[in-house]
Amino acid sequence: MSISNFSLVNQKLAFAKTLCVLAGEASLSSSISHSALRLRQDALLSSCAFQLSLAFHFYLREIADRSYLKNSGAISSLDELAQSLTQSDKYPSEIIELRELASQSGSWLEQLLRYTQAASQSPRKEKEQKSFPQDNLILAVDITASEEQSLSLTLEVVEFWAEAFRAMVLRQRDTSAEF
Repeated sequence: MSISNFSLVNQKLAFAKTLCVLAGEASLSSSISHSALRLRQDALLSSCAFQLSLAFHFYLREIADRSYLKNSGAISSLDELAQSLTQSDKYPSEIIELRELASQSGSWLEQLLRYTQAASQSPRKEKEQKSFPQDNLILAVDITASEEQSLSLTLEVVEFWAEAFRAMVLRQRDTSAEF
């Protein structure tokens, strides 16, 4: 039996909700050390973020299915989906909303995508500085090369992402069912 992208989105959203509940319960535990509690909390919140990322991945494929795109299983990014839909002369409103959310600084989707992308990257190797700059010049520090401000995961942030995502999916599904 084949599992649909629709079902996978629902499953990943349910997993994320369950992980949020567990993270909330873990913060109430007083029987373990602070460092062990922090480790458990970080693991649960990070896992929740990745479940939401998977839900987004499968939601893109769900939109492709609803738009009757061939080979929806090959869709792996919002840009790929938009390009495939454009080639098929289809312009669903879901894509417009997703693109706006993904590009809007500070939106829940932009934060989620930025977090999961940063978490998937290997650490950057520091640029080696010479001990003695040549020509007696003052060493300039490139402040634009500094790390982007990393997003700190909290239960409130991840719960907000999960609820905003769930609400958007339900609304978009309802809207697409009307057409």
